Amino acid sequence: MPPHNQQVRAAAIPRTIWILGAVSFFSNSSSVIITALTPEFVIHLLGSTPEIMGYIRGFSESLSYLVKLFSGVFSDWLGKRKILILIGYSCAAIAKPMFAMSKGLGLYISAQILERVTNGLRDTPRDALIADCAPKELKGESYGIRQSFAFSGSMVGTVLCYYVLSKCSGSSAEIIRMVYLLAAIPIFVAVALIYFGINEPRDIISLKDRKGSPIKRSDVRQLGQNFWRYVMVCFVFMCSRYSEAFLTLRAQEMGLELRYVPLILAVMFLFNAPTSRIVGSWSDRHERKIFLAVGFCMMMTSCLVLALATEVWHLVAGVAIYGVHYGATQGTFYAMVADYSPPQIKGTSIGIFNLVYCLGTCVSNVVTGKLWTIYGASDALMVNAAIAFIAAVGIMFVKPNKVKGKLPA
Repeated sequence: MPPHNQQVRAAAIPRTIWILGAVSFFSNSSSVIITALTPEFVIHLLGSTPEIMGYIRGFSESLSYLVKLFSGVFSDWLGKRKILILIGYSCAAIAKPMFAMSKGLGLYISAQILERVTNGLRDTPRDALIADCAPKELKGESYGIRQSFAFSGSMVGTVLCYYVLSKCSGSSAEIIRMVYLLAAIPIFVAVALIYFGINEPRDIISLKDRKGSPIKRSDVRQLGQNFWRYVMVCFVFMCSRYSEAFLTLRAQEMGLELRYVPLILAVMFLFNAPTSRIVGSWSDRHERKIFLAVGFCMMMTSCLVLALATEVWHLVAGVAIYGVHYGATQGTFYAMVADYSPPQIKGTSIGIFNLVYCLGTCVSNVVTGKLWTIYGASDALMVNAAIAFIAAVGIMFVKPNKVKGKLPA
């Protein structure tokens, strides 16, 4: 694209989307530190197992996406997004220090649930706000921008985590607890950006004054059969997408020192940050399912490389491919949901997608943890590769659909 056209497209992206991108940058730079050190903290310091770690991640993620459904419906009924986004990020700021104070699984699980539930409270209204603000022809790029900021923040967080682990002396427990406390700082910056920087569009449709239920069957019917086929294929794919905590666990099992483990995630974010923006822009001009199919195949390839890895460079290659897959799919998922969504239930349709997404994530983390514990990493990753391939074939049979909804009385 010529530089002039790129500048015009950038200028057409509303300010709110750039602010939401900055919020995601600071939030993810905080959250990734928790994820990077999860295997060391849960398995070695708290004395648990990969199976239990999988249950914790799967259960907390499932709660997160369940809340995403209800927060989407509520934001449609309220006709406001900012207040839910602000509450969600504020509660996440409270959860971060709880990880540092955990002496056993009880408080750790409580912190994990609080952090993920509030993640669900904020994410659907945030993604619906992007749909509210983004020009129709720049929808994919707008979601890609936010994802790119989020991934960049994650990369910065992992590098900072590595730096602190390298420079600090003391026991592993003391260092990790200190890093967890420091991780709370960026999330407070994110809260300030939301409060002072975000302005909602005034034309968001509120459903408070509708007779009967605020969400009607006629609304949901407007989503169409293609939407439901799409979310079911996405469910199959999410059954293959395990938590990034398993990437760091794989790195530790291959003998990587603890201080280098966060850099494994930095490699992933180095590749998915630019991919997200580029694919988001391309998906506005081409059929989105093509990019999803490619992303699903990248996931399959990543699983195979990681399953067969015997050297550190194999590990790095597998993680890099995982990053490309994530960047190619994450923003595109939501842009395609927005294509199907009637204007009055954008939050609800994204919430429905998030619920199905959550069920797949829960299945993936629980099954991956179980297989990892019983059969080892290679067999668990091979199963995930097979599921990703099935999803890649399935997405090619999904028809795109762009709806123009009318608000029923």
